[in-house]
Amino acid sequence: MSSRISLLATGEDVLNHLNTNLSAGVFLEHNDLPQHLYKSLEQTVGKPDIIVLGLDVEDPIRTAEHILVLRREIKIVILCKDGRQNTLQKAIQFSPFLNSDVTSFEYNDCESLQKKLQSLLTSIEKQRQYKSTIEVVEKERSAIAPTRPLVANYLDKLLDRIPIGILNLDSHGRILNLNRSAQLLLGQSERSLVNTELHSLFTPNDTDNIQTLIDNALAGEEKNAPIVVSLKSLALKSYIEISVSLLAIHTAEPIATAIMQEVTDKVLEEIKRKKAEKALQARERQLRLVIDAIPELIAYVDSDLAYQFNNKAFEKWFGFSRHEIRGKKIWQVIGERPYSVITPYIKQVMSGKTITFEEKLNYPYRGDVYIRSSYVPNFSETGSVVGFFLLTADITQSKNEEEVKLHHMLEAAHASRIITIGEMSTQLAHEISQPLASIETYSSACIRLIEKGRGDEEALHTAFKNISTQATRAQAIMHELRNFVKKGTSRKLVSINELIQNAIRFLQLEIRDSQPDLQLRLANNLPQIEVDQILIEQVIVNLIKNAIEAMQVLDKKERRLTLESRLCHDSGIMVSVHDSGPGISEDEVERIFEPFFTTKPEGMGMGLAIIRSIIDSHGGELTVQANEQGGTTFQFNLPGMSI
Repeated sequence: MSSRISLLATGEDVLNHLNTNLSAGVFLEHNDLPQHLYKSLEQTVGKPDIIVLGLDVEDPIRTAEHILVLRREIKIVILCKDGRQNTLQKAIQFSPFLNSDVTSFEYNDCESLQKKLQSLLTSIEKQRQYKSTIEVVEKERSAIAPTRPLVANYLDKLLDRIPIGILNLDSHGRILNLNRSAQLLLGQSERSLVNTELHSLFTPNDTDNIQTLIDNALAGEEKNAPIVVSLKSLALKSYIEISVSLLAIHTAEPIATAIMQEVTDKVLEEIKRKKAEKALQARERQLRLVIDAIPELIAYVDSDLAYQFNNKAFEKWFGFSRHEIRGKKIWQVIGERPYSVITPYIKQVMSGKTITFEEKLNYPYRGDVYIRSSYVPNFSETGSVVGFFLLTADITQSKNEEEVKLHHMLEAAHASRIITIGEMSTQLAHEISQPLASIETYSSACIRLIEKGRGDEEALHTAFKNISTQATRAQAIMHELRNFVKKGTSRKLVSINELIQNAIRFLQLEIRDSQPDLQLRLANNLPQIEVDQILIEQVIVNLIKNAIEAMQVLDKKERRLTLESRLCHDSGIMVSVHDSGPGISEDEVERIFEPFFTTKPEGMGMGLAIIRSIIDSHGGELTVQANEQGGTTFQFNLPGMSI
């Protein structure tokens, strides 16, 4: 009898090779699309014995399930690449719609596939032979019943060659005779088995089921479904499928025929599958409990932007039940306005990117809420995005706390700048008095020249020019003061080298009085950074001022101050302030940034604590270390712009 193999999306090379090398009598058909295969299966004439799902089939598990819904008892081979076989086997095992006739095969070349299919064809042919033999035996048994003694020897030999156990039972379920295969299955000889009640050979749990099966057959019930039982006599537990039917009723007593077939492998596989299924369900329940206990919002959204899963926190947040949320679109749950804000992030995750963002959203019935969300794409076997997981946390309280903390930091920083101006008041007064004195002198001279009538145009022009120069000088000093004590915060892109130069100009009086050897090692082409200019200038001013004050105990020729800027951490920058002062002890290194800790006799111990909080608020880090050759180095880094 010929066999049929249907190939789905396997390619012309596979079809040609199998046509040439498979045994004669095998009919091959090829389909490019699953729909074509389904249509042919729906036809009533003929069905394939084997269906091969090629590597290009997008969803082989679902395709196999569809095939078995249309036609049962078809062997399905799913081709897969190296490393995918274990995953496919688990998917087959856990599918409630698939059975042991569905297997995966690691495809290497056409020859290995041809050997696999040839082996399956041989197995199918043997099953056909077994089935045909039983049918022939049953027909011949009925036809020659009156002449039984004449052909008994022939039939006994024929039955002994069948690889399926066949037994005849009397009306009490006792064994009248049996073939060799039945003896092998039961593990006993014919002598010991004849006149034994069939149910006594199996475990006590199966006794009633076997007797009921026999009684139903003897009562003439046509629909007598087979049962699976286990032997009690063998060392290793084995399972046997038994079916019983009525053989003869026109005799002294009814006779039933029992057909037995070992199904141990199939049963053990089913037990293993159910065990794994229960374990999976238990893990799913545990995972559900854990996810429901998480206070953050967790959900899964499919490719149509409809919710398919969510936790308890998600339900409480939006006031919907899990049943009401499932299948709804995102905007139907969270509202149109929040959806318009997160739409760009949804586009990014659906393109395959994992993203995390913070936004202020206005939810219906909740008002303005700050949220932090992470979106993780879910990929199919073919690599396409079929949905995404989302994790959302309410960070409104932490945002409010950050704003309060920022407000306090700005107030402290402003107070620190006022204190710094107070400490520099003597130098500032002296510096401002010089241009004012010059202005007064030149103005008086102009007045006297005019009063005496000796003020020619050139002399007056020179005097007024000097007055203007001195006024500009005083104005520049006041401008630097006004910028330094300015209140508030506003971040913008700036050059760190410009901020260092601004700090030097502001401290030019102290630098001139202290006269350190000032060296600038400012790297060129540094990227701009987004910071609050006033606050970062305050950090640099305080560090330079501290370095100058630390070197006051040294002779002027020993005072060395070095300012350095360089690139660090990709697009970030590092600023260092080195001095040649008396240095810092290990204990001071540990405590120097603590509030109210100071090494100055009249210090408050807040300067370094404030500037460290400024650097922290910019996402950077402020550190201190003692120099090997004496002195101290303070340095801080600031992150660059994220791309």
